[in-house]
Amino acid sequence: MANIISIINNKGGTGKTTTVLNLGAALTKKRKRVLLVDLDSQCNLTSAFGADTPEVGVGDLLVGSATLDDVMIKNGKLSLIPSSEKLLDFEFQLNNEPGREYMLREQLDKVADDFDFILIDCPPSLGTLSINSMVAANHFIVPMQAENFAFIGLDRIMLISEKVKKRMNPDLDLAGILFVKLDPRTKFSQAVIHSLSENQNFKGKLFNTYIRQDISLMESGAFKQSVYDYAPKSRGADDYNDLAKEILKIYG
Repeated sequence: MANIISIINNKGGTGKTTTVLNLGAALTKKRKRVLLVDLDSQCNLTSAFGADTPEVGVGDLLVGSATLDDVMIKNGKLSLIPSSEKLLDFEFQLNNEPGREYMLREQLDKVADDFDFILIDCPPSLGTLSINSMVAANHFIVPMQAENFAFIGLDRIMLISEKVKKRMNPDLDLAGILFVKLDPRTKFSQAVIHSLSENQNFKGKLFNTYIRQDISLMESGAFKQSVYDYAPKSRGADDYNDLAKEILKIYG
């Protein structure tokens, strides 16, 4: 049975897509079967996977006009359910469906035994698609940067997740907060990390692994590759490998 993890933040540019792609690739290097799900209409994960213009995607799957076999793209132990620019139209259509929050869960339940991990890349909002990801997931990771206003939105994510846990998915838990694009040498970064680590609501919920600033992580996605294909000896590759180890140590 797959461990389903939603990578979520209602702010853009926080490293959600980079984390889904490279954590997924790191887990496959450890012989895990991984499915990536692109729930963002910007399609950055789909593009980075090398699937620029899929005929059908996750939107078709959710509204029932395509099957998992129709949409899934496989590359060894790493597979993808892609997105498309039409996803916002599908989300609007989904809003009129009874039980709309459960649509993704219904689909992923069908393949949960075929994968060890399913990683979901969420849009930078807390709308219907992000709620679907939380209802489908066992855990969620919040990537964030150690910068001004980094905490803005975190309280809302936790509030929404608590409501989802209470009303729709009692198995949902915070896996951890992941600092990305981090320069751990700066006093400001250290202050932000210390502040969050001292917050009673997040005790024990910060990953020990930090994703450091690394141009290879940005460039690899632009070249439609994981960092392991583009720069396997980079800091980014090392950091996501460490994150995969940490997650496997916790969840097996």
